[in-house]
Amino acid sequence: MKIRIRGNSIRYRLDKKDIEALKADGKVEESTTIGAGNLHFCIKAKAGNNAPFIKLESSAIHLSFPKEQVQEWTDTDQVGFSAEIPNADGSVLSILVEKDFKCLTERDEDDSNAFENPASSC
Repeated sequence: MKIRIRGNSIRYRLDKKDIEALKADGKVEESTTIGAGNLHFCIKAKAGNNAPFIKLESSAIHLSFPKEQVQEWTDTDQVGFSAEIPNADGSVLSILVEKDFKCLTERDEDDSNAFENPASSC
């Protein structure tokens, strides 16, 4: 899982391995060690007709989407989906969840589980 945070927006990019975990377990998780602690991210597919929800707990960010929405995304060619979640202070947090495509330029990064980039045929 790749995560980009910019202002009041969080962008998650999931590769094939992440999506398989989401389909099999109903969640996908990623942790990063920082000093003596960990920063933990989790995306969950929740059953029921619920709205997208995000929760910050200590050093963890838990994001939930309706299971049906996640399933439609994982089982089709749909690239991504988004949500706007209100914050307690009246601002809005923009969330974007996308399939991770292979880079078009060479990078020192493992792209073996990324999806084929549709722009690579251009």
